[in-house]
Amino acid sequence: MVSGGEMDPAISEAIEVIVGTARRLSTSPRSATHGVLGVESALEALTAMERALTSRETAGIGRAARSTIRSARAQLLSVRLAGKRSKVELITAQIARLRAARSLEDLLESLPSEVSALGYERVLFSWVENERWVPRSAYVMGRPQESQAMLTAGGPPYQPVRELLEVDVVRKRRPILVLDADTNPRVHPTIYPVTRSLTYVAAPVVAHDRVAGIVHVDRSIETGLNDEFDRDLLALFCQSVGIAVDRLLDAPSSTDTDTPSAITQHWPAALTQREREVLRLMAAGFTNAQIGARLYISEETAKTHAKRLMRKMGVSNRAQAGAMYHRLRAS
Repeated sequence: MVSGGEMDPAISEAIEVIVGTARRLSTSPRSATHGVLGVESALEALTAMERALTSRETAGIGRAARSTIRSARAQLLSVRLAGKRSKVELITAQIARLRAARSLEDLLESLPSEVSALGYERVLFSWVENERWVPRSAYVMGRPQESQAMLTAGGPPYQPVRELLEVDVVRKRRPILVLDADTNPRVHPTIYPVTRSLTYVAAPVVAHDRVAGIVHVDRSIETGLNDEFDRDLLALFCQSVGIAVDRLLDAPSSTDTDTPSAITQHWPAALTQREREVLRLMAAGFTNAQIGARLYISEETAKTHAKRLMRKMGVSNRAQAGAMYHRLRAS
């Protein structure tokens, strides 16, 4: 962890241990410490030294060196834990600022930079609409032109989500950690050439009981990569973003401009949120198969929802349900 141009003492100590162990093993200290810039890379280097000791252990080297490595590792783990605690504390302040946004436009414009403040070089927020990935706002630390390049690269014709890794974010409403972005054929085909990401994390923003958007981050400032902690931190952040989006969509002054489709909230309480979504699509003329594809459910499940909602509404066919929908929309 580097602060103000100075390396954390725990990392400096780990490097000294790595160099000393490398010399005892008659290997190159420079090679052993190559790429050691942060906590994670220092931990990896210590692990590599310990493995080397195991494979080449001799009585006078292994025991003392292994004890020194354990001590250095404990210091690094302490630093890592402190860093994670500080991020959890920071996220509280970031969430408070987002919840204070007075309009959806303000929230969306500030969201990427707020996420970046958690320790990421690059952030992208996108809507998910009509099964497609629609980039909305981006932030790249120190490179605003790259932010615009990401948005342009992801522009129309928008990429179908179901063809990409992000389909699990939408279908299962859970974050993903991608560790092979540079080789995986299911990353975004036009955004990747701009970002050249090695790893990244994506998490869903759930609003009005549907995945309305996705937040992407990559390039941790500390390591240049991403791990499970980044995935869990972003998931926590996006849960609060969803609450903020819900509030702003339901506000009397909110409009549908530049927002994903959202079903009206004035239906009888007997209908579930999923039934409202199915009804909206029924009224638009979608078949059960099309509704299933749109909502990432099976055709049979869509049919079941349709039957239940019609029974609750007291109608006998889809046309009557659609007519009721349109009457209530117009009222």
